[in-house]
Amino acid sequence: MVTFSTGRVAHITVRDPHGRPAVAVNFLRSSSKSSQISFLGGIKNALGGGFWRKDLAAVRAGESHQRGQRDVIIATSSGVVEIWDTHWNNGSVLKKQFDIKDALYPFLGLEHIDGCGFKILDLALKTGRADTAEPHLVTLVIALPSDTTTNKIALVQLALSNVVHVISSTPIDLYNVFTGHQDFKLQLLVPEPGDTAFIIVGQSIILSSLAPTEASSLNFHSSSIDSNRQSQNFYDVINLRSGEGYEILGAGLESQNVENSSPACLAMVRDFGIIRITALPRQKIGHSVESIQITAKQKIEQAVFYGAILGNPLNLNNRNCLDFSVDEIEQAALEICGELLRSASRYVPTTAISVDQNLRSRAKALDDLACLLMEQQKKLNHRIWWELLWSAEKLAAQRALWKIEDCSRRGKVTGSTFLGQVIEMMSEKFKTNVGQQDDGNDPVRNWLLYDTYRMEHIVPWIFNAIKPQKGHSSRQGRKISEQVLEASELSLAVLETAFRYRDEHASQYGIGDGYLEDGVLIAGYKDLPEFWTSKGISYLETGHLLDLELDSCRLWVQKTLPTSELPENEVLRKLARNSARKLQVLSKMHSERIRWLSAQEDPKLTDESIAIEQAHVRQRRWQLFKLAGIGQLEDAITMAEKFRDMGALVELIIELQDQTNGENPNQSLLGRGPSVVDIESEQLGKKISFYFEKFGEPWADAFFSRQISMGQSGILFAMGKFQPYITQFLHKYPAYSRLGWINDVVGENDYDAAARSLENLAIEHESDIWSHRVELSLAKLAKLATWEERTPPNNSSLHNDIRRLEDLVEIDTVQEVIHSYITPTLQGAIDQKATIDLAIEHFGQSLAEDMPSLHEILSEALTRVITRQVVGVEQLVDILTLMDPSHDPEFENEFVGKEFYLALRVIRLSPYAQRDSLYRMALQKLVWRRCMINDNWISRGKAVQETDGQFESFLYDTALSRTLTLCLQHRQTEDSNYPTLYVPNYPGDVELTESDSKLLVSRFPPEQRNRISHDLDRENQILSQHVENGKLEFWFNSFLTSAHSLQSTAKDADAIEHTTIGEQLGGQTLQSSKTVDSKLRLSWL
Repeated sequence: MVTFSTGRVAHITVRDPHGRPAVAVNFLRSSSKSSQISFLGGIKNALGGGFWRKDLAAVRAGESHQRGQRDVIIATSSGVVEIWDTHWNNGSVLKKQFDIKDALYPFLGLEHIDGCGFKILDLALKTGRADTAEPHLVTLVIALPSDTTTNKIALVQLALSNVVHVISSTPIDLYNVFTGHQDFKLQLLVPEPGDTAFIIVGQSIILSSLAPTEASSLNFHSSSIDSNRQSQNFYDVINLRSGEGYEILGAGLESQNVENSSPACLAMVRDFGIIRITALPRQKIGHSVESIQITAKQKIEQAVFYGAILGNPLNLNNRNCLDFSVDEIEQAALEICGELLRSASRYVPTTAISVDQNLRSRAKALDDLACLLMEQQKKLNHRIWWELLWSAEKLAAQRALWKIEDCSRRGKVTGSTFLGQVIEMMSEKFKTNVGQQDDGNDPVRNWLLYDTYRMEHIVPWIFNAIKPQKGHSSRQGRKISEQVLEASELSLAVLETAFRYRDEHASQYGIGDGYLEDGVLIAGYKDLPEFWTSKGISYLETGHLLDLELDSCRLWVQKTLPTSELPENEVLRKLARNSARKLQVLSKMHSERIRWLSAQEDPKLTDESIAIEQAHVRQRRWQLFKLAGIGQLEDAITMAEKFRDMGALVELIIELQDQTNGENPNQSLLGRGPSVVDIESEQLGKKISFYFEKFGEPWADAFFSRQISMGQSGILFAMGKFQPYITQFLHKYPAYSRLGWINDVVGENDYDAAARSLENLAIEHESDIWSHRVELSLAKLAKLATWEERTPPNNSSLHNDIRRLEDLVEIDTVQEVIHSYITPTLQGAIDQKATIDLAIEHFGQSLAEDMPSLHEILSEALTRVITRQVVGVEQLVDILTLMDPSHDPEFENEFVGKEFYLALRVIRLSPYAQRDSLYRMALQKLVWRRCMINDNWISRGKAVQETDGQFESFLYDTALSRTLTLCLQHRQTEDSNYPTLYVPNYPGDVELTESDSKLLVSRFPPEQRNRISHDLDRENQILSQHVENGKLEFWFNSFLTSAHSLQSTAKDADAIEHTTIGEQLGGQTLQSSKTVDSKLRLSWL
């Protein structure tokens, strides 16, 4: 049969009915009369016209019912199927013609619209009996309407008799098959026994089942259109690799001569050869055929274990090979991964294969699995990616262990290796029982093959195998050092390899760049299980192993053992280098662990992370120092830089400086050029400068603090290049204020900042009274220097600052006066304690019994005065208002009677004057109340009645009278910038309310407040008794009136003094005016 591009079909015979060679062409025509002409003549007549034209899709030879006869099936792309009866002698006759569109449109769920229908692409016949009553069974490949991004076809089975019966239909999506346009070409093959179809399209072969199902049987006998839509058979796609070298040149059926053989087809592939594809029979269960379904696991295993074979023409891992749900893919990936870790996969042998080959095969399979999943671009759960990556890390770690084990076995004649000892010591619950296998006597091999999934348990058991036991002799240094070195090598092989593999291959396992730093995940620990590289026991025992390495190495370096027992120098050098590497690994484990713990919702785990962090920082610093002590100073400095541990880095730099200065101190005298020490010192200086640039403030704080602690504070003022860091450091820490103000003057030339530093130092941090006064004086001097530099110099804020400093100095002066007042009574005390006891006994005797809490307050304040400590405003007030008078007549006239006035003046000069008016008022009330109850007014009144003419001097000698007089005199010379000294109008004004008492006791500890409040209430009661029984209100008004009269007399005398010309000042003025003229700013003190 020959088809032409014009759509003609010709039946060509090469022999006549008698068997003689003869070429005859018979064009299939719809006319009843056939025309048999010569070959060339037929071609000419065909091209000339007169024959029908059709859009041919397929022409197939059918059954032969007699000699020289054969049916021919013709299908057009528009949906017409014709059955022709051809004979080599009688021409051709159209037997039947079917228009299958009406039957297929509803079956395929399509609408019959012109220009939007399907197209037949190819047709295949199913071989049947020669009985003409048997319907023709045909299989069609139909191109379905599709959009521009996807191509869909349908494999349809038809039975053609008197009518068209649709048996089944299987829709097929063409995965990654480039067709170019709708009229793409494909080839359909249906080999015996007709239950399987092969579709060759592009560089893909589609294998589809044609076996009848219950649904297809129903469709064949049912006229229901809705039921016909439900039949769908299994199919799969076999893709060849891309490129011209894998182009399918042709395909055909394979003749099967063996009974019950499987259907197969052959495909010729360019640059490869012939491929034979066989569809294996399905198992039968009863009278039905087993339902076949390719799982995601089977597809993945195909791609992983066969897709990467060299020379394999099949493309088993193309982008769309996994048409499954994400859950199915994840589950399949985890199952395959688990089987690989247990060596349970049937694709990886465990016998008759070396350990290295087994490990490499499993590692490659895991890499291929990850690569396949990445190519599919499925949005898998990030936990799945981590499970796969962890599995690959474990295999990589085991490969590193096997390299060490292999070398150990080659160098060891008898006995087990150290790894073998560790595995033998390991608990049985961490090892797989392999039974009676050939390799059952090799525990290392068994562990490497079958326990990869839980190999993290080897990390703590490595230390457990060498940790010191009771009764252990420390004199076997050589033997122990070798074991410690072997343990160190194994531990590093596991952990270093794991972190390095993770850092290098994370992107291949779906973990994007930027999420890891040196193999440690930066963030995103939530919902992830505990990392196998930083489990609690592994982290703990790795730290113990590092401590054992460092301590043992230090012991051996110090050579405390006999020479015969000391380890070899090479062993010590290796162990020292391993210790540096181990500290880096331990830091990674620590970072990973605390980040994971911090991300958990359990508060216990969060608390654990805080405790681990604190303990690790302390321990790490000592580990760095020990590392430097065993000859790894450079590594210790490098790690301190990496850890950003500025405290440790400073100590290590100082150690480096000491070593630099200690090496060859006289070498500069021997050479002409710069000495090695000078060069190394210069390099050290550059390193320190680099740290300032890189680390900034943290480094500066640690470096300067260490210099100060070593007594080298002066170096700060010699490092002008780092002046901003010096200033920032000294201002940040109040403990360094004594250096800060010097730096403000010398380094910054900022007198105002120096004044602020000095004032803050004096007020907040200074306890010695002499230093306190000096610092305030220097602050005032700095303020004056600031005033001098500013233009214009008139600045109200500077005036206020200077006045404030003068007030503070004046308060200190009051304390000095108190100290001078009590000193004469303390002569003869043998020590300071005796001095304090004597002062308390002498000046606090009146309070000891009646008011014990106030007596305790007075004792504490007097102690501070005697020990030359700075006394606060409140304590000064307590001393001035509670202390008993001295009996020394020489000093009594200068101080006695002015205590309460000084107390009021101290309050006025204190910061409370502007900061807290309520507290200031409560303190002033407290002073006046104690002033009023200082004398016994009942006794005074009785004494006045008994005296004759001298009662005025007797009454005006009281503390209340003197205080009122001094306060009213002070008003004449008071500064308008200060508040007026408070003078009550009557005794009831100074009675403390409950809120006043709460304010006053708020400065004391809570346990003392109730007792102090009780004593303050007792003072209120005494005041009330004096008012009621001692006529205190009468005496108060008398004293107040007398004081006002005295002030009026003083004003008149002052007026006479100013109007008298030529009169000498002070010679003829009243005695009282002399007192008024003197400014009461304690200059007399």
